[in-house]
Amino acid sequence: MKVFVGDATAATHLVVVVRTGDGPGDLGLLLVDARASGVNARRLSGFLSWQDEVTFEGVEVPAADLLGEREGQGWMALERALLRAWPVLCAYMVGGCQAVFEMSVAHSQQRVQFGVPIGKFQRVQDHVIRLINALDSARWTTAEALWKLDTGRPATDAVHLAKAVTSEGYLEACNAAHEVHAGQGSLTEYGLVAHTQMSRTLFPYLGDPRWHKRRMADALRW
Repeated sequence: MKVFVGDATAATHLVVVVRTGDGPGDLGLLLVDARASGVNARRLSGFLSWQDEVTFEGVEVPAADLLGEREGQGWMALERALLRAWPVLCAYMVGGCQAVFEMSVAHSQQRVQFGVPIGKFQRVQDHVIRLINALDSARWTTAEALWKLDTGRPATDAVHLAKAVTSEGYLEACNAAHEVHAGQGSLTEYGLVAHTQMSRTLFPYLGDPRWHKRRMADALRW
């Protein structure tokens, strides 16, 4: 059984990591037809709106559907794919930070208390600055990772840094935005709540910040 599989109910094929031996690197990648006998996918409940659970019972996969030249190369292939997938996920979270920032600035200009927009108050400005710091840190670490990948430079450390910083940044940006919005930010129809839920969902997705910081340290060591 595999859990937290993105969009499995809509996929035609699934790339499945399987163990081919007892060693730590004995992993393979199989291309499995999502409509094959024994493959079942269901949507997980809650606000993980695109996450699914997939079960496999007696599924037969042809040898030709083993990805890579031979067994045991699955982990290396998965690492190469993730090195390019993480920055894409980071870019998505940067977009979330930008949207939350724009919502918060607009609200601080339009919401009036004591005869002035709340953006005039220093404490509100402090929360907006927190948000800007989170946005900029996520934006620039992600940009560096993408630049290194696009130009063929060693990018492992930058990619892990981007995922760690951006996951923390998106969560912090949402926290600061709720301070700016106060009660209005908790209205589900307003839109900030959706970003808050997403920031919590993506925080550990494909590795939480602590794990990525350890991997970044490993990359810098070598």
